[in-house]
Amino acid sequence: MVGGHQMIPVKGFNPGTLWMIASAASFSVMALAAKLLPEIPAFEKVFFRSLISVVMTIYALRAAGISFHANRKWMLLLRSIFGFGGLVCYFEAIARLPLGTSVTIYNTTPIFAAIIGIVVLKEHHGPKRIASILLAIVGIAFIKGFSANAPSDGVIFGLLTAFFSSIAYSLVRILGKTENPLIIVLAFPLVSIPLSIALGATDFRMPSGIEWWWLLALGVGTQGGQVCLTHGLRHHTATRATQIGFVGVIFAMFFGVFAGDGLPGSVEIVGALLVFWGIYLGAQQSATVISIK
Repeated sequence: MVGGHQMIPVKGFNPGTLWMIASAASFSVMALAAKLLPEIPAFEKVFFRSLISVVMTIYALRAAGISFHANRKWMLLLRSIFGFGGLVCYFEAIARLPLGTSVTIYNTTPIFAAIIGIVVLKEHHGPKRIASILLAIVGIAFIKGFSANAPSDGVIFGLLTAFFSSIAYSLVRILGKTENPLIIVLAFPLVSIPLSIALGATDFRMPSGIEWWWLLALGVGTQGGQVCLTHGLRHHTATRATQIGFVGVIFAMFFGVFAGDGLPGSVEIVGALLVFWGIYLGAQQSATVISIK
């Protein structure tokens, strides 16, 4: 429960897993919407996404009677800056690569998260957890893999997304000990709106027709993903949480049909099974539940 109550998990089940799966599904909706907005610049997508997020988060805070107070303002600022960089790079990668491929590259995040978790957060990972991560990565390669003709700039943007996101995820996990999840979510658009205006104002293009609906889907999908992600990171280590996020590749594989990627074949199905197998192995190790004081 949010705001002062200790989280007591059901024995044998970590609720953070469902939060992370819901987050992956929401972010896949965001990715599909971004893919279907090829004429809208990345900074403008970030701006509209952030504008929608501000409105929804402030409404949620007031409805819940939660104070707008933040305890770690500088850390919230850092989380927002890295999140902004990751989101811009993600939109650029989606614009240059097939939807499934861009999500696949994004899911190298656990590689960076593992390094940060070990060096900064002092996390310890046993052989089973390492094996589960590797198995899930192999599954991702089966699902989409890296296209032989993928432009290098798209791959670079995808890897930068993973790097920035791994730092942002680690900061969210630390902030979850002292900050309300909605405050963490609100901080991001409050930083990204002025940044997106400052960096992308000259390329602004007024949306038209169905683009407005896809921008709305982009904002709502991202907001749902952020809220679920913040809750999920209160229950899992940064590496474990991003590993569960591998299921986003499966969602993207099916959503990619709408973006012209075609139906998944037997190789993609085998990859999906490997991803779920990896998640199952990782779940064998108990995760620490972080209580919010």
